[in-house]
Amino acid sequence: MTPIMEDFLVRQTPILRDEKGQSALEFILTFAFALGVTFLFINQSLNLTAGYLNHYVNFMASRAYLVHDAGNNVYENNINYARDRAQEVFRRFPLKELGIDADFQVVTRNEGSALFSGTTSTFKKSLSSLPIIGGGEKATLLSESFLGKEPLRFTCFQMICAAMTGNTQKCQTTSNLDIVPYDNGC
Repeated sequence: MTPIMEDFLVRQTPILRDEKGQSALEFILTFAFALGVTFLFINQSLNLTAGYLNHYVNFMASRAYLVHDAGNNVYENNINYARDRAQEVFRRFPLKELGIDADFQVVTRNEGSALFSGTTSTFKKSLSSLPIIGGGEKATLLSESFLGKEPLRFTCFQMICAAMTGNTQKCQTTSNLDIVPYDNGC
């Protein structure tokens, strides 16, 4: 063999014997992972805070629905006034400015049941601020507040009148009685 060919076959690329750059590479990899986990926890904390805020606003609206009584003798009118009042209370809080675009619903006893009447609020939030973690999916968050609905004053009047007179026909209007039925709660 010629000396040039022999030199070519024997010669190898030199292996670096020092570890320069390894700590920088490890730092970059672990820092990226730590930063991703930190952003994940921050995003989950913000989602939890948004959920608590939405639940509080939903509870306040449900409470307004529970106690509102317009004082008239038509049940459907009272329920519609209570629904309007609950929606007004829900809109009073600036949830959209805080990134919560909630869908608010009032569930009456005609739509649900007497036990499950109140309000619901649903909205969507991203699981993660990084699309790599969580895949950019959105979670649907639901808040339910089924406090029910207090009996209306006219309903209480009808129940007490029927108990006192024994006749439900007399209890359809307040003009048929010469007494004032009163009960401390119904």
